Amino acid sequence: MFESRSYEVRQKLAIGNKYRIYEGDTPILESAQKKLRLKEDFRFTDPETGEERFRVKADSVLDITAAYDIVDAQTGERVGAVKREAISFFKHTYSLLGPDGDVVATLTEDSVPLAIARRFLTTLIPFSYEIRTPDGRSAGEAKGAFSLRDKYSITLHGDEVDPRLAVVGTVVADAIEEN
Repeated sequence: MFESRSYEVRQKLAIGNKYRIYEGDTPILESAQKKLRLKEDFRFTDPETGEERFRVKADSVLDITAAYDIVDAQTGERVGAVKREAISFFKHTYSLLGPDGDVVATLTEDSVPLAIARRFLTTLIPFSYEIRTPDGRSAGEAKGAFSLRDKYSITLHGDEVDPRLAVVGTVVADAIEEN
């Protein structure tokens, strides 16, 4: 699991945000966002056994300023966190934080005109995010495909970003934004 540089995420038809993550043709994780919680709570499980693999919890009730801590449920290791930038309404930006809390990459929406169209005209326009290192180099991208439910690919370049952080963080950002 997480040995590739390419992943696909498919949102499942269900009440609430549920996703299945693939590495190649193999499903590696399923995710469900727990509803009716003061703080956001996501669980990522093994699709075959149902065993919890990752836990994601918001560190505060206020969604705008929350950081979403990602923990490996098997080891208790903090993989990192995803934090929405406060001033990113027209073009969403999330910081991907490493285990020590330092920014290792940003997840930034593709363009302001498309972002505005997605928010005010239709959610059928697939989203697209760039993953960049703090010094501005491309570390990957998340590109949506036209579909009634979310379907997108995540491609990573190099080893700058932990694939667990990039993939789980992108799914969390998608669920929060309800893209």
